Amino acid sequence: MYPVFRLPLTARAGVGEPDCTGASITRIRGIHPMNRMQLLRRGAVLGLGFFALGGCGGTDAVIQDPDMASVEQGLNVATNGSFETNDIGTASSVFLSAGSTALPGWIVDAGGIKVMKNTYKVPSSGTQSIDLNGNGAGSITQYVPTVVGTNYTLSFYVSNSPGCATSSRSMKVTYDTHTASTSNNTGSVWNIRNYRFQATTNATLIKLTSTSAGVECGIAVDQVVVNGP
Repeated sequence: MYPVFRLPLTARAGVGEPDCTGASITRIRGIHPMNRMQLLRRGAVLGLGFFALGGCGGTDAVIQDPDMASVEQGLNVATNGSFETNDIGTASSVFLSAGSTALPGWIVDAGGIKVMKNTYKVPSSGTQSIDLNGNGAGSITQYVPTVVGTNYTLSFYVSNSPGCATSSRSMKVTYDTHTASTSNNTGSVWNIRNYRFQATTNATLIKLTSTSAGVECGIAVDQVVVNGP
């Protein structure tokens, strides 16, 4: 038996928006075990197989059709993609060596990386980003929950670290069974990279690897997102 979720709103039949009477909505079964996920954003509850209400009767209000209970609508399944946790405090940057799990959701699995505060490098989002070079080229890995046969989009932003802002830096990204290379030209501007893939497993590998060897600063990365359909 799958869990039943109750939300403190009701919906007018056939209208598809909450009427805010304070009664309780009960919604229903059919949630895939791999996808019992909830996300609280701006007071909304988003999830799989239950109501997603972006506002009380507002234009964002959505009621998901019961037949769509096995589909996630744009849910980001990556963890700590902006590297905000753990906060490095007042330090301008912190070195993490191979094997470190100091960034929840990620493991530094080769070389080393730097976590950079906004006082050192202005991130594309939040207050922290990473440099894929600590003392030489490094890499980080995360496995994200996916549904086999479902299409996803991996996106992230790249830039140059302050110490090598006048040089080009490169990296490769592994996602599911695919590998691609990318680079960033000189400058501190953040540029987005997007990669689409169809999941072949319930736990998809996302790996970011510096290919700028022999240098102490490499390509900077921020805002790693893996969105479902």
